[in-house]
Formats: sequence, structure tokens, C-alpha cells
Amino acid sequence: MLKELFDRRSIRRYTDRPIPEEVITELLRAAMNAPSARNTQSWRFLVITDRKTLDDIPSLQPYTGMMRQAQAAIMVMGDRSAEASEGYLYVNCAAAIENLLVEAVHQGLGACWCAVAPKPERVEGFSRYFRLDDTLLPVGIVALGWPAEERPRTDQYDPDKVSFWKG
Repeated sequence: MLKELFDRRSIRRYTDRPIPEEVITELLRAAMNAPSARNTQSWRFLVITDRKTLDDIPSLQPYTGMMRQAQAAIMVMGDRSAEASEGYLYVNCAAAIENLLVEAVHQGLGACWCAVAPKPERVEGFSRYFRLDDTLLPVGIVALGWPAEERPRTDQYDPDKVSFWKG
């Protein structure tokens, strides 16, 4: 079962079926159960279901066209007031996003992770559009919906990228 959760690719086409609030809650629960540096849990989440807002997102980040079909999106942000090192915000949010993606597959959803940070113009655009407090760093946004396409993952294991330390 676990292998199937990781054998998926980013889904960019979705049906118009809404995502129940309980499913969104399970995605957030999984995200918040990710590990974080020094257990700061410095991630914050913004759930977006408004159609106009989803349609506007591609104007903020050019590689988010799938938002026009998505039924929801979750923006994952790092809280600078909860974590002194911006570098840890990135890794904490990335761990939360990975957990969210795995849970999305488990729930039968399609998902696509789109980076916001570290591109300053994207960070500024999302911060301005969503009127984010200066303490919040928008790290990524995940498009969500019931899949209207099947994209099985090919095995990307590459032994040339692995070294073993034997002391």
C-alpha cells in the first residue's frame, strides 16, 4: 500500500467535483504531523476554495495553470516569528507539503505542488494578493482536485546518485 502512495506524479487536470471539508481537514492533519526542526511546527496553512481566487493564482506564479481546474488549493507558509532561521522554514514547510501530498493520494485526490519561494517576485505577489502578515513566508501552494487524468510515476531510482559511507 505505501509503495502505491509514492508511485504517483503531479496531477494537473481535475474534475469539477468539490472536495469535502473533512478531506481537507485530513490533508491538514497529515501536513501538521510532519517533522520540523526543533519541533517548532513553524508552518501555517491557507485553504483556498474560492473560484475567482483559484483562477487568479496563475497571474502570481506562471506555472500554476492547473489552479483553473483545481477545486481547492492549500498555501503552505513559514512563520518567521516561530522560527528564527529562514532556512528551517523551507525544510519544515517542505516536510509538511510532502505529508499533504501523500495524504492527498491516500484520499484519492490529485495534487500538484508549486513553489512560491524563494523567487522574490512570487513571494511579494502572493503576500500582496493574500494580504499576508510580514511574518509569513509563502513557500508553496498545492493544487487539489479529483483527478481527470492518470499519470503513473516511472521509477526514478538512480544508483549513480547514491554513495555509501562505510567508515
